[in-house]
Amino acid sequence: MIKSNPVKALLKAGTPAFGTWITLCPHPRVVKIFAAAGFDFVIIEMEHTDFNMQTVASLVMLAREAGLVPIVRTPGTIKPHDLTRPLDAGAQGLLLPAIDTPEQINAIIQETKYYPMGNRPMNLRGPHTDYTVDKPEAIIAHLNSQTMSVIMIESQIGIDNLDAICKVEGVDAVMVGPDDLSQDLGVPGQLTHPKVTEAVERIFATCKANGVAYGMSCHNAEMTEKLVARGATWLPYSNDAAMVFNAATGIVPQLMKIGGRA
Repeated sequence: MIKSNPVKALLKAGTPAFGTWITLCPHPRVVKIFAAAGFDFVIIEMEHTDFNMQTVASLVMLAREAGLVPIVRTPGTIKPHDLTRPLDAGAQGLLLPAIDTPEQINAIIQETKYYPMGNRPMNLRGPHTDYTVDKPEAIIAHLNSQTMSVIMIESQIGIDNLDAICKVEGVDAVMVGPDDLSQDLGVPGQLTHPKVTEAVERIFATCKANGVAYGMSCHNAEMTEKLVARGATWLPYSNDAAMVFNAATGIVPQLMKIGGRA
């Protein structure tokens, strides 16, 4: 039996889904730790890492078996195989950077969904189907319905076109990319600048009006609580590198003080 996508079900029900990122350590045990911690999904980063496809495929397969929904942030959206290879490896969704127009996401949907929604290259026996033996039409229907497309809005153009983007069939959620968005708005890195906060509010309002799930990365419990109160349900929490860094920088000053080295 092909695995279903519980994160997609959570978002459809308007229930917050919590995940995290693998950006630093592509070790199988990291996947097991995140699964044991109880996360709903894990995003495997390809846009800002040196992870190759073989590494990503191994992490994706382990995540599926561990009960985590594997999402891959693609290195781009121009080359079709950057989209379809992670899906054939078993990814249950793609996080798509820098979506600016409805035409752009419609083309991606065409490339990542099977007929009748699109023309994704046919391969019905692999990790993405859990090597299930079934009628082709049943496999296709399952994958088309269970594979997620989460788009990232990271520019003013994307914001201006968001209403039309949300209306494209196959868009499951919208994620704000605040860093690139701040740069596009002329205030790079100033994530609390009024231009950025106003843009985020507009993104959330547009998604809400269209009944599309939305959210952004959260870095602590307080931020998460505020986002949930604003209706956000797509909520990646921190990442492996930040968790290691925060733990180390939190305790080392205390150790130094204990050792008389403050």
